[in-house]
Amino acid sequence: MLAKELISSIVPVMLPGDTGSQALKLMNEYHISQLPLVVDGKYLALVEEDDVLDWEDTDLKLESAPNNFKPSINENAHIFDALKLFFEFKLCVLPVITREGEYLGVATKDNLIAALAQMNAAKEAGGIIVLEVGPRDYSLSEIARIAESNDVTLLAVNTYSNPATGKLDVTLKTNRIELNSLVATFERFNYTIKHLFTEEMEEDLLKKNYDLFMNYISM
Repeated sequence: MLAKELISSIVPVMLPGDTGSQALKLMNEYHISQLPLVVDGKYLALVEEDDVLDWEDTDLKLESAPNNFKPSINENAHIFDALKLFFEFKLCVLPVITREGEYLGVATKDNLIAALAQMNAAKEAGGIIVLEVGPRDYSLSEIARIAESNDVTLLAVNTYSNPATGKLDVTLKTNRIELNSLVATFERFNYTIKHLFTEEMEEDLLKKNYDLFMNYISM
């Protein structure tokens, strides 16, 4: 997925002749704290709410206030590059531009989260297994083969290098709700199951809570 696929069509732009007060009003209206400054289709800078609030006079025009905050991303950059910039600069919007610097729109945090959820099959039914694996022992092909041998499809795989343990946390989103057989196979191959999340477990917890509640109200 590319950065241009995260563009929102509803976020307005600011012009150099607009005032700080106008920017603050739009930010409040759209529930964001940053707006792109654009002139003649070219992206100039990102106007931030905190900066404008620090002005002595918010009725000053934006062109009167120097602004060197210019985060942006190329339209064909990967979504992970966008994620890095959102995190690094604490952005709520990220201007997307062409190679020539033409402004195309802004990627929004909401669109980014939705895209990441789609990439990680968050809406798909299925259980999640988290394996704890030594970096030298990690083999995605072996993990996939074990899953396939249990007729389980891996919908998404994510790895996290845990600084506390020096090992990898490998998160597997699967297409199956019942994972006992797959867990047993992983354990047979000496994999450590760090966490297991299934809809069956959630249903059991809900049933237990319901039974406790019914027992309480019948007392």
